[in-house]
Order: sequence, then C-alpha cells, then structure tokens
Amino acid sequence: MRPPLESIDFQVTAASIRSLRAYGAKSHRPDYDRAIERGVKWLESARPITNEDRTFQILGLHWGGGRQIAIRAAARDLLAEQRPDGGWRQTATLASDAYATGQALVALHASGIVAAGDPPYRRGVQYLMNSQLQDGSWHVVSRAEALQPYFDSGFPHGEDQFISAAASNWATMALLPAVR
Repeated sequence: MRPPLESIDFQVTAASIRSLRAYGAKSHRPDYDRAIERGVKWLESARPITNEDRTFQILGLHWGGGRQIAIRAAARDLLAEQRPDGGWRQTATLASDAYATGQALVALHASGIVAAGDPPYRRGVQYLMNSQLQDGSWHVVSRAEALQPYFDSGFPHGEDQFISAAASNWATMALLPAVR
C-alpha cells in the first residue's frame, strides 16, 4: 500500500458507494442498494484514525445517504482536528499539509455541514493560499515506501510529485467553493 492514496478501508468503502450510486446498472439496483446500506452502516460505526479515514467517512456517508446525525458527528470530529495554522495533517505525527487540508475542506463542504464562508473553512483556505507555491502547485513530502523505480511524470517536486499532484488536486477542489 502507498499511504495515503491506497491505504484505507474508508476510502475503498466510500469510493465503492459513490461508484455504485453513479454507475451501477439499474438491473442490479436492489443488490447495489443493499451493498450501499451495509457500507454506510460500517462507516457509521467504524472509528477513523487518520485524516484520510475521517474525510472518506464523511464522503461515504454523504454519498450513501447516511444519517445526518452520523455525518454531523463525523464532521465535528474532523473539525476538531484543524490545526492552529488553519490546516489539517495526514496523521497525528505530521505537520499540516495541502493534501490533508484540501481533502478535509472538500469533505466538510460536500457534506453540507460547513459552508465556504464559515470561519473554519476560511482558515483552511487561508492555509492553502499561504502554502501554495509560485508555480500554482503545493509540495507535500511523500511518506510512501519506494516500491517501483522513480518515474518523472513532469509534475514538479521530483520524487514527491505523485502526492504533490494529489495534494494540488484536493487543494484546488477546496478553493473552488470559496471563489463562487
């Protein structure tokens, strides 16, 4: 596994719920609905550890039609993790970064619990604006083990380019509601 991009059951469950809702064949809808219901129940009872867990718990509950009380509780837990600098961190031992911050803001906004004009969202946006580089990207240091030979995709930041590209995507998605 390559954390945080491929490391958690929360992400797989949420993405599966989203995929079944968006792309599931109508002829199998009853089976998909039962699978989604099981996924939502698991997300409601599972205990997240990382920022990735927390954000995908919220997204999966939102996409799966989870109970509002569960979505609000998950959002409250994620909001409690916001750092004094306005950002979020991937794990308890890391500093705030654009990957975790963008992801948290996207999940909070998508859930409808936090609006783009709310103080926590504005603080997160300010963190992202302060940490954006001159070329428009965000640099996040990789914490994944090197499993394959380095391949340069052309994105900045050398061996950190894959997590930095993901961070830049999350950060950009988080900034969009703030400029509407």
